[in-house]
Amino acid sequence: MSCDAAAPHVVEDFFGVVRLLSDGSVVRGDETVLMPVEPVPDVPCVEWKDAVYDAARGLKVRVYRPTPAAAGEGGGSTKLPVLVHFHGGGYCLGSYDQAGWSDYFRRRLAADLPAVVLSVQYRLAPEHRLPAAIEDGAAFLAWLRAQAVLGAGAEPWLAESADFSRTLVSGVYAGANLAHHVAVQVGSGQIELHPVRLAGYVLLSAFFGGVERTSTEVNPPAGVSLTVAMSDQLWRMALPAGATMDHPLANPFGPGSPDLTPVALPPVLVEAPERDVLRDRVLLYAARLKEMGKAVELAEFEGEQHGFSVRGWGQANEELGFYGVVELLSDGSVVRGDETTVMPTGPFPDVPDVEWKDAVYDAARGLKVRLYRSSPVIAAGSGTTEGDNKLPVLVYFHGGGYCIGAYDHPMFHSRCKGFAAALPAVVLSVQYRLAPEHRLPAAIDDAAAFFSWLRRAQAGAEPWLIASGKIELAAPARLAGYVLFSAFFGSEERVGTESDPPADVSLTVDASDKLWRMALPVGATRDHPLANPFGPGSPSLEALPLPPALVVAPGQDVLRDHVLRYAARLKAMGKAVELAEFAGERHGFSCGQRSAATEESMPILKRFVGHGATLRLLLI
Repeated sequence: MSCDAAAPHVVEDFFGVVRLLSDGSVVRGDETVLMPVEPVPDVPCVEWKDAVYDAARGLKVRVYRPTPAAAGEGGGSTKLPVLVHFHGGGYCLGSYDQAGWSDYFRRRLAADLPAVVLSVQYRLAPEHRLPAAIEDGAAFLAWLRAQAVLGAGAEPWLAESADFSRTLVSGVYAGANLAHHVAVQVGSGQIELHPVRLAGYVLLSAFFGGVERTSTEVNPPAGVSLTVAMSDQLWRMALPAGATMDHPLANPFGPGSPDLTPVALPPVLVEAPERDVLRDRVLLYAARLKEMGKAVELAEFEGEQHGFSVRGWGQANEELGFYGVVELLSDGSVVRGDETTVMPTGPFPDVPDVEWKDAVYDAARGLKVRLYRSSPVIAAGSGTTEGDNKLPVLVYFHGGGYCIGAYDHPMFHSRCKGFAAALPAVVLSVQYRLAPEHRLPAAIDDAAAFFSWLRRAQAGAEPWLIASGKIELAAPARLAGYVLFSAFFGSEERVGTESDPPADVSLTVDASDKLWRMALPVGATRDHPLANPFGPGSPSLEALPLPPALVVAPGQDVLRDHVLRYAARLKAMGKAVELAEFAGERHGFSCGQRSAATEESMPILKRFVGHGATLRLLLI
């Protein structure tokens, strides 16, 4: 008798983009989930092409240069400094030819310095753990030296344009770490470069690590784009198996790291963004080198995040933008990209025995509602009412920070079918206008228009709603209740989970802020009443006869303390509030794939709906 070996399981999962399995194999997903390809401005008068620098490993370099006419009065004879650039991605993702802002950044370097910019491909972990990338960096410099030795016989663009006596090595994120190690190898004589001269190196948002936590790791700045958990996970996949973050390739000043004092390092420019969990490591790097007498220039950037410089030149156009999905340009126009980078399309669980259809509720604006109901056979056996088989009604408003999402998005579609089947209920998923094309209160106005339509539909205009019973909406007290899943609130004062975010969040403080800036009226702050129900200008809710509320608060949500404050304040006013906390769950967990938490939430909702009542209208 034989038995099959246990199927490999996931050891590390970096947002579905890189999955390391227990058998050592690696499954790669769509990198645009984390590194979206966004619309970027054109950079005229810059040309590029690829060349192979390591044929055995199939490794390439992308060469950028200003067109000869743009390079100066000397035209094609003008020699330019050479900037070797290593891309970022924690040694586990990213590429030398990545489109979008990374490509734009390299083009701008070529145009604005001006320089010949060489974007270097290197092998990625965990398929090729460190020191593989460092070896590739050294191999590239050996190739570059060969180009300089060849002179007129070198790669034509380098022969025409490169001044090898002014060569610099640069990198962003992990690429900065790589640039450091290459500079050390050159400075210690491990890499022979002559006739190439390394004139300096540049570290942009450098990716360093260490076992002992720094203050910015223990108490991260608000709204970080790279969390400590993300950094740790990348190092676990990048370093040799079993190594700690004090490995010399992560921590240049760790207990086993070589002394850099005798190394003839060239001058270095170190960029330190304020809102970077690795900021203190970057500051320590600059300070230690200065103590050794090295030439160090430190450039600190208040309010900026890890990796900001790659996108910085696009700031005028990207000031109000959301990861390439929504970009509000300086002329007021809006460019929309692929929403699947932040709102995946599934596959989501199928829900049998639920029928649905669309109806128009506002013809002038082309706004629709999608109606769901259990098939009549299922509903008849549910015992929802005493003999009339009428179902409660759930009005559902989709998420997306008022800026993205849709009433018919596959994720919300699957969830609404689930509500219709499990409760069971008639579920109405409402389309509303999105910001920044239609800033608030546009979506609120659309909700009011929907309820006007619902009153008419109940009178006989929509057959499916006749079956649910007549519902009077003349006053708020007629509502049976409302449900808030991962509620989107804000305020100018940071709450605790914004100042000290949980690890591995799906919505960052920065993302939340961006959405509010695009959704609120121009010039409004997050204390606007539509963002902060308890802000200085918000109306008091004391006298408002609110129906009972069910408030669902995920533990791994940067907005959790906003949600908890909402429930606590309403309870203090004597309102009927039920709070359901889900430790370990992230913002929006209820809309994702079926899980133990989503299954646990359904009985809570079902009990809250209270099927014994004859007429129930719930807002969710």
